[in-house]
Amino acid sequence: MKKIRTYTYTQKQKKWITLLYIILALLIITLPLVVYIFFYYISRSLISVPLYIFLFLLFIITLTIGIFITIRFLIIATREIVASKHELALKDVIIQHSDEIIILLDMFGKILSINPALTSILKFNKDDIVHQPFRVILFEKSFEDSIRLRDLLLSRFRDVFKGYETEIVLPCKVQHYSEIKSIAFKLIPVFQDTSLQYILAIGRVIQSDFLTSHYLKAEYAEFIIDNNIRMVNLLSYRLTRNLEPYLDKREIIRIQLGLQEAIINAIEHGNLEIDFETKSRLKKLEGNYWDHVLDICNKDNLEKRKIRVQYHLFTDCVKYIIADEGKGFDWKQYITDAPDGNLIHNYHGVGLTMLRDIFEVSFNDKGNEITLVKRFRSHSDMVQSS
Repeated sequence: MKKIRTYTYTQKQKKWITLLYIILALLIITLPLVVYIFFYYISRSLISVPLYIFLFLLFIITLTIGIFITIRFLIIATREIVASKHELALKDVIIQHSDEIIILLDMFGKILSINPALTSILKFNKDDIVHQPFRVILFEKSFEDSIRLRDLLLSRFRDVFKGYETEIVLPCKVQHYSEIKSIAFKLIPVFQDTSLQYILAIGRVIQSDFLTSHYLKAEYAEFIIDNNIRMVNLLSYRLTRNLEPYLDKREIIRIQLGLQEAIINAIEHGNLEIDFETKSRLKKLEGNYWDHVLDICNKDNLEKRKIRVQYHLFTDCVKYIIADEGKGFDWKQYITDAPDGNLIHNYHGVGLTMLRDIFEVSFNDKGNEITLVKRFRSHSDMVQSS
């Protein structure tokens, strides 16, 4: 678990300084009273001179030690404050001149501050987005089209609330432009003592590769992942990062959302065997749906079963094959539209409707392997359509 903790002079060290001041003030205030009492007792022979001298010296020593400790502590605290100011000034210079997007969020996910890189990259003015929710910088259409993406983002924030660093790649809009940028965000919890105070979002724009965009003609990759929902978002971007020469950004985002849907379905309904009724019941419970899934699912299925994703890039299409180790399902009844036109009662039907709108879709006989093909339009077709 990685956390950033803030140790502030005013909260952590103020208690000790206040205590020392109180002790020192009491010693100074009581000094005249002590001298008077000692003289009073000596004048009436109620206390011997040697005992008086011993008690007076003890008091003076205690007072001296108190003054010394207070002054020494104040000198150390002053040095720490000066060092902290220098460190904060240096960090401020780094933040202001960083090429990475840096956003400070409160514990509710609202934007408190941004660095100039966000304005430079996404063209947002600070006054327009401060006190707005984090999603204000995101490409809204992707969230309208994908419940999955909203769930993934909420899941990442829940991880941060628990004290974990987490990463997510998100489509962000460029203000007043039609351009969309894919940005990899690292979300870091900032703690003060044991309480979450802030969330630091550090974003890096994912740049297109020159060699890939100009010279790549074919590519193959195979990934085998655990039933880890946190990997799906990053994997979907890895599987689509070389498509920019063939498709526009919005179509690539649709492919990413479709891949996330297919992979999550393979984990959820394939490997973990969560049916629609169980999913509906778990969704109604308080807390994180995926935490409930992990509590009830078969541990062998969770730990041993894997998802295999194959990726083939050609000059005319891209093909994805996603296979789980579950029992499969009768996919034939979902390939055609439901007779009543209502697919909401069929968890496979809803996902397939989305996938068929993006890809050419086919299954193996068992129903635990799906093949998704996206064909590219020729350059002449793109020119004619434009």
